[in-house]
Formats: sequence, C-alpha cells, structure tokens
Amino acid sequence: MLATVKLKELIEGKEFGEISEVYANNLPKELEENTDKTIVLLTESNPSLDLSGNNTFFGKTDRVEVQIFYKADIDFDIEAFEMELLKFLKSEHYSITDMREHSIDPDTLQITGVFFVALDKLI
Repeated sequence: MLATVKLKELIEGKEFGEISEVYANNLPKELEENTDKTIVLLTESNPSLDLSGNNTFFGKTDRVEVQIFYKADIDFDIEAFEMELLKFLKSEHYSITDMREHSIDPDTLQITGVFFVALDKLI
C-alpha cells in the first residue's frame, strides 16, 4: 500500500473533528479554492531504501508531506490541534522529520501548515 494511502486511512480512522477531509496524492480540482473546510493533503516525499547488504536491502523509509489547509473561519485552536495530530502520529511510530512555518495562501487567505513525517519499515 502506498505510504500516502496508509497515512490517509490512519488519520481518517482517528476521526479528528477539526479535519473535514483527507486526500492522498492529489486534491480534487473542485476543492482547490474551497475555504469552508479544513483539508489535509498527503504527498510522497523522498522515500529511501535502507539496511543494504548481500546485494539487496532490508529496510525502507517512507516519507510523507502533510499539508493542512485550514478553513477560513477557524473555530478551534490550530496549535492544540497540530500538537494532538503530531502526538498521534508519534504514537503510531512516525517520526516528525521537518516542520515549516505557517503561511497564508495569497489567493484564498487561508492559513496553511506543512510538516513531514517518516515511517521506517523492515522488509
């Protein structure tokens, strides 16, 4: 299963009330300008093969970029939500490999957040 699809299922299974929808790999065209929902987009980011030996490999690290597009009319604490999401991902054995500053989308004026996670697997 693709790392993005696996993470999508994991986040959806937790049923975060702050998240309206989660998408893996691409965002539907009709949602690109949506400001009424908090949407999470998961995209693959630099996977790698690890633990090489005997002309093969025995591990893989899946990396995923997590982009959060917050609805325009925020009715929850963004920082508290992100900490809950990050702690949940850590509890599911994901490493938080990078966090970016929040930014404002110039077209929709939505706050966006971006961070990267990784999951190591033995094969």
